[in-house]
Amino acid sequence: MLEFLAEFTVLKTVASLFLAGPALLWIYFPAYFRRIWERFTGRIPPGPLAFPILGNIDVDRQHPELTFRKWATQYGRVFSFFLGDRFCIGLADMKLMRKVLKDDRFSGRANAGIFAHLEEDLTKGIAFSNGELWKEHRTFSISALRDSGNGKSDSSVYVEKETANLLAAMNSMNGTPFDPKHLFIGAAANVLSSLLWSGTFQPDDSSFNGFVSNIEKNLQEFANAVMMEVYPWLRKIYPFTNKFRRLNTRVGKAMGFLKNVVQEHKKTFDPAHPRDYCDAFFAIQRNQAKKAECDQTFTDLQLVRNLADIYITGYETTATFLRWCMVYIILHQDVQERVQDEIDAVVGKFRYPTPEDEQNMPYTKAVITEIHRISSFVPFAVPHCTTEDVELEGFAIPKGTEVWPVVCHHFMNSEIWGDPETFRPERFLDAAGVLIPGLVQEVQPYGVGRRACVGEPLAKAEIFSFFTSILQKFTIISPTAPSLVPVVTQVLAPAPFTMVARRRN
Repeated sequence: MLEFLAEFTVLKTVASLFLAGPALLWIYFPAYFRRIWERFTGRIPPGPLAFPILGNIDVDRQHPELTFRKWATQYGRVFSFFLGDRFCIGLADMKLMRKVLKDDRFSGRANAGIFAHLEEDLTKGIAFSNGELWKEHRTFSISALRDSGNGKSDSSVYVEKETANLLAAMNSMNGTPFDPKHLFIGAAANVLSSLLWSGTFQPDDSSFNGFVSNIEKNLQEFANAVMMEVYPWLRKIYPFTNKFRRLNTRVGKAMGFLKNVVQEHKKTFDPAHPRDYCDAFFAIQRNQAKKAECDQTFTDLQLVRNLADIYITGYETTATFLRWCMVYIILHQDVQERVQDEIDAVVGKFRYPTPEDEQNMPYTKAVITEIHRISSFVPFAVPHCTTEDVELEGFAIPKGTEVWPVVCHHFMNSEIWGDPETFRPERFLDAAGVLIPGLVQEVQPYGVGRRACVGEPLAKAEIFSFFTSILQKFTIISPTAPSLVPVVTQVLAPAPFTMVARRRN
């Protein structure tokens, strides 16, 4: 609590300096008041009043998604706000997101803030890069993951293997309560590492556990990282100097882990027998090296950056969503029983469910979709940036404006869902129990447009296979009801909970 107060004391002190410094007033206020005037005249979208330089400091640090939902309700499906001195707009409607985010003029990536100041530059991977570098490596990544599986034949082998390992680990608990977090992380991470560099890790692997630990610690301090991302100059002010140093050290260790993976894997590269994503990368790297005039972007460092974006984001989000699945089926045993009945009817008890079964399991699909919607565990798609001046919904949007898809508002909009706070998978089914495609399409947790998640097919395949296989073999209960109040990390994660996997007959 004292640390929290100290952080905002710093902001208030800086605010006083800005208000008192005539030179700073002269430099910064004209741009600020120009935006305020443009709001007043209706030239740019409406939004909450912000402080010069500091922006909208009234965002709820514990639950920022609630602030954005409030703004969307108050100002409409397009609204404006300030993150520090950065002018941003929020999009709070899925139809509008689809229209806008497929437009190349909105395909830039937003300011990387504090991440551009780390010793390990995280702005050149798939997530934060722009221009030709982004296009080239995004296209490559989609192709390489597809050729390595990405939800198809090869990846299904890895998913089935990790499903078996996950079920065995749960079975070994012998009906005692356990926290599923690290079991889910291990399963999701091993599927990805199999596709990316043909490797897996055992639960007692110290290097992998150290890597995960560094990532988790950074996620636990995510609020601090966000503060420094909005105000990069905070890294030079106590107490943020120590926080930045810790962030920098942990990121360095995590990237060091991936650098070692790349170095070791390259030693066994055989161009005649490509195995995975890394080998596909090495093949292009070798071809580029033969062309002196070629701009060589396929470097070992670039590969490490790509792996960081795909691997860390991929396993963390998949594992987090699986935990939300457990939370909701624990709290809704009737829903769990209906899913189990559908699994028994379609799959039986003697083979693992596969993604191909999903088309014959509408209720299970509805449950997964409803958990995506009501958890809103990815409340915002990764922000985009306008690459030129554009017009949107009658508003003039300047070049360099950050564009935030506020997915959580759309998922909880009562005008669309009627009772958005109620967990009701049946909302996605018609009277005959058939999925309503138009309504299912309203739930797009992996993003839309030109920067949608490159691993979406794989993530969907993993989630369906893990979720249905668990319920095929076990009934999930808990000694105490898990909380629905999320913990803010990179995403909205469930609060820690334990569960019991009771073997089915």
